[in-house]
Amino acid sequence: MFLQLNRLMVLMQAFALFLLMAQFASAGSIGGGNFGRCEMLQSEATQVCEGKGKKRSCEVIDSYCGGSGNDGSCSCLPDCESQGNCCADYAPVCAQDFGDCQSDSDQIAFLHLGGMCSTQWDYPGESDRLADVSGISGNAAAVEIKAVQTENAGTQVAAKTLTRYLDHCCTDSNSCVIYNYSNGDNVLGYALDRMATQDEVCTGKGKRRVCERSLSWNIIEVRTSAGAGGGSELSNWGSVADLFACDLASELSPSKVRNLYNHSNTQGVPIRHIGGFLDEVGSDDGTLNAGWWLLPWHSDGAVAFHSAGARNSTVEWCSDLWFPPLWCNREDICDSRYGSLYQGHEMAFCGREFRNSDHYDQKMEFIEQMGQ
Repeated sequence: MFLQLNRLMVLMQAFALFLLMAQFASAGSIGGGNFGRCEMLQSEATQVCEGKGKKRSCEVIDSYCGGSGNDGSCSCLPDCESQGNCCADYAPVCAQDFGDCQSDSDQIAFLHLGGMCSTQWDYPGESDRLADVSGISGNAAAVEIKAVQTENAGTQVAAKTLTRYLDHCCTDSNSCVIYNYSNGDNVLGYALDRMATQDEVCTGKGKRRVCERSLSWNIIEVRTSAGAGGGSELSNWGSVADLFACDLASELSPSKVRNLYNHSNTQGVPIRHIGGFLDEVGSDDGTLNAGWWLLPWHSDGAVAFHSAGARNSTVEWCSDLWFPPLWCNREDICDSRYGSLYQGHEMAFCGREFRNSDHYDQKMEFIEQMGQ
């Protein structure tokens, strides 16, 4: 009887949730929809050749620069800035403009990589901002990564744009620290595993010749807040994913994300994580409150501990009772009972440091913890 009553309570809560979802769907959605881009996926690149024989030359076209963006909604032409219709990633992709980052200048660049449905980090009128690097001795710069994470393949698109920043800002005498948020976790992970620029050093001759490859990017560390590297169960619920108003939202299920790239292949780059969770007070954002009901305990309303905590396996519902067993109530994201971390990943802060810190609050938490 007790078990049946609890199942009934779950059904009643689910019914209330769907009523809430309908309310938000009619009131508006989070995010601004899909955005056009100048960046090309590797699969979209084309090769153009001229001449014959020894005079034949070929060029790989790997962007939409010089024409319209991928969907025709924005421009990648040189005059787009004066026309005010540039695609969101025009600056890095077409103009090779990487903000205050100066290549090979003994600079430490603090890169800021946003999350799902974003095209940048710092949005006017919002509480987010770039880290204050004025207290860093020497040549330091805070750099906003402008990459389009909105369509189904938004993770791969943004990863390619990210490599442009890393090649320019984080090689030779330069080094980087990366502030990373939400799906930026996957963008960076995909870039490290699938698209890393490497240097090759060879010694010896003939049969004794030995070559070794190493990462070209001098990344000191990555600081990830509310990482979506383990995926979000909300993506399994189409109506909930639709509330975030971009196609990428439905592509971030745990099964898809965990099979997209090798999360443990960090190329030796240390990736540190923090994650928050909602308590009985809840979030001041209704959509995150609604999302909390569909996520395993604990969660920030968008991703559960198994994702924000970089665990190498998902943590399912503990039982079908309304109050799960004690191990699932642990509010310490570092608790070993939540599973093992991916190789190369570690938790930066433990305990109940971010109690009732929702997914949006988490964006600035790492920056604030570092006093920047």
